[in-house]
Amino acid sequence: MGEKVLIVDDEMPLRDLLGEFLEREGYEVLLASAGEEAIELAEREIPHAILLDVKMPGIDGIEVCKRLKAGRKTQFIPVIMITGYVDNKMVAIESGADDFVNKPIDLAELAVRVRSILRIRYLTDELERAVAYIEELERSLPQREERQQ
Repeated sequence: MGEKVLIVDDEMPLRDLLGEFLEREGYEVLLASAGEEAIELAEREIPHAILLDVKMPGIDGIEVCKRLKAGRKTQFIPVIMITGYVDNKMVAIESGADDFVNKPIDLAELAVRVRSILRIRYLTDELERAVAYIEELERSLPQREERQQ
């Protein structure tokens, strides 16, 4: 299977449609129907991307996005917000969303946006690995200097 994509939507027909579509595109799909469930699943599974509905009962998508972006384990997971309301666009971006898709969803557009966000995720992961490598080299540098003296 390919990259993991978490789909969060309280509407089962849409959630299932998106899940089936993304599975056909080669992604491993995780499904959640509520905000708390999404946060727990994201922290446990660390998906490569999240499709997140804005309007949900309980914790809405905006709050879920804020919590994910504030979490140590989930802060770099790209989030694509799904909304049927044009006025939610700015609020979604301010909450930390990386992209958004309007309902009704154009599946071809969604596929392009998911591929694009996953490319960004891949580059972010590479950057994190490079920074970790540099930090490790910096930590070992004083030890090398001590041995040379």
